Amino acid sequence: MVRLDDLHPEEAQHMRGMGQRFSRMPLGDTPFTAPPPLGEAKIALITSAGLHRRHDRPFRFGDMGYRIIPNDVDRADLIQTQVSVNFDRTHYQRDINVVLPLDRLRELADAGEIGGVSEWHYSVLGSNPNPFFLKDAAADLAQRMRESDVHCAMLTPV
Repeated sequence: MVRLDDLHPEEAQHMRGMGQRFSRMPLGDTPFTAPPPLGEAKIALITSAGLHRRHDRPFRFGDMGYRIIPNDVDRADLIQTQVSVNFDRTHYQRDINVVLPLDRLRELADAGEIGGVSEWHYSVLGSNPNPFFLKDAAADLAQRMRESDVHCAMLTPV
């Protein structure tokens, strides 16, 4: 991810303004259900890297949907259509675990630190101007995870 100081001054000012707008949003009362201890929890990954399998529909600017990534995905089948010009792809290209830490999650499961790894993981396009546009996709993801007995989601924002 690019540093604000490395952006064109107008783009940096725009990004800072977005952060200020979102920090003032009222969250209200959010219902909360305590998950099981991590040692018993099944975990799914949600990345904002714009990853998808080769045969999936590519992400386009303003895409408010998501793509499903199976736990046993062949890394060679994953591609990225992150549309932001500010996104540094260098580290992702060297190690997929930077944006989708499947290997690390499996290691935690093997060590008994977490209860299990979900059969399915999810990717969204992180360069959305307003995260509230993802509301419908988030509700659908939550339902899918509930149906798969997922207890927790690990977000990997990029």
